[in-house]
Amino acid sequence: MLFQSLLLFLSAALGGVAVLIIRKPNSDTFKQLLVLAGGYLFSITVLHLLPDLFALPTSSPRLVGLYILIGFFFQLLLELFSGGVEHGHMHEVNKEEGKHKTSPLMLLLALCIHAFLDGVILSSPASGHHHGHSHTGDGLLVGIILHKVPVAFAFASVLVKLIGSKRTIIGYLFVFALASPLGLWSSHYCSQHHLLSEQGLLAVSGIVSGSFLHIATTIFFEASPGHHHNMRKFMASLAGAGLAVIFEFFL
Repeated sequence: MLFQSLLLFLSAALGGVAVLIIRKPNSDTFKQLLVLAGGYLFSITVLHLLPDLFALPTSSPRLVGLYILIGFFFQLLLELFSGGVEHGHMHEVNKEEGKHKTSPLMLLLALCIHAFLDGVILSSPASGHHHGHSHTGDGLLVGIILHKVPVAFAFASVLVKLIGSKRTIIGYLFVFALASPLGLWSSHYCSQHHLLSEQGLLAVSGIVSGSFLHIATTIFFEASPGHHHNMRKFMASLAGAGLAVIFEFFL
């Protein structure tokens, strides 16, 4: 679990710090990475998280469906404060009015809530470790890391426009990078000490699954504005899906 925590922290920290190092990032490369991460996230949710949730002996299919629905709309609520940074939005400053849709602290809070839940799901009943096939837990970890890198990149890009101070930006990134490891350790501690029931973890897993579906599908729609299909973006999403299939079935 320490190794997982380190990977979660570094993916968020390095993804954000890259913005401070690369002054003029290639937006096309960023979009391709975002679409690849979206394809992977969607696929690992469909292939792994949802089947395991519905297969749990203590789960009610209709209740699991309700949790997924709640997660879908909960993510929509969070994006009222994050401005869609979770799926790569980097244009949060209204240059004409000189205003921002939300404050940096509210943006940080919304992203930390999402990142905390990302960590929680890694030790939930749907992570794979509770069913004797821990390799799929690794596939889920890869999905969260692939998702976290462009989120951290977009978050730092917005902070550069809002704050400007590198020291303050690094502080924000440090807090954000800690959120997922904190979620992982908190979930593990609660589970070990029976502070959170399996039904509670099941609810969190369903909510995060719904959140992943919202983020991934939003990435797909925004990658093709006006429904104009782009072969490069299609191939990137297909590559992400293929990578998820490899982790789920072959590794």
